[in-house]
Amino acid sequence: MKKLLLLGLTLAMAFTMVACGGGDDKPSAEDAAKKAVEQAEEFESFSVEAVEHYLKSAVNMELTSVAPDWEYTIGEKSAYADDPSSGYGHTVVLFSKKDGEVTSDEYQAWLQKVFDATAKASQDGYNIVGWEFVAEGEDPFKETTLDKAMDGFLQGWCFRVNDKSMTVYVSQAYDNDKESEIGEMFYYYGVKVDIGVGLQKSFDDTMEDMEEALEENEDEIKDAIEDYAE
Repeated sequence: MKKLLLLGLTLAMAFTMVACGGGDDKPSAEDAAKKAVEQAEEFESFSVEAVEHYLKSAVNMELTSVAPDWEYTIGEKSAYADDPSSGYGHTVVLFSKKDGEVTSDEYQAWLQKVFDATAKASQDGYNIVGWEFVAEGEDPFKETTLDKAMDGFLQGWCFRVNDKSMTVYVSQAYDNDKESEIGEMFYYYGVKVDIGVGLQKSFDDTMEDMEEALEENEDEIKDAIEDYAE
């Protein structure tokens, strides 16, 4: 688990430096490392409290705003960082239905609820396509619809908060060991939502910036990680 956290902190530092851009206000790797560690340790990352804290701090949303209306238990959950100005804030939560399968109508109702909640939380009052889902020649900042967001292999959408693009991935959880009793392809037992800081520019440009940040601050990042690992 600690190895995973260390890897996450390394990426966190790179994302933070990329997100802040250049100039005199650009944080050092040491500052980025300190901030990443403090945020990672402020809450137990794999807890409901961490998810609630992240949603409230980063996008001013309550956990109930993305929870299904049917009775559920919370399974997988995690959150990293709480600051929307960071380049790596991220939370995931899985809602498992207490009784029976999740029907198609229930899934669609939940999707609409999450879609409406992020639109309400956004600075624009609507959801956007986002860099993760944009087609060639398409404007990543134009308003999107739920139908468009769910059309295709990669399903999701983005929304902006404080000029920061946040990305939303949604999916169904299924059990391979059970057969659906309501005619579905799989036995769907829950729904999962993943909300985090998204790409602020194209993927190629983002990767180029990250590589430069890692190269420029390689020694500082290595020292910071070694200090934390001791």
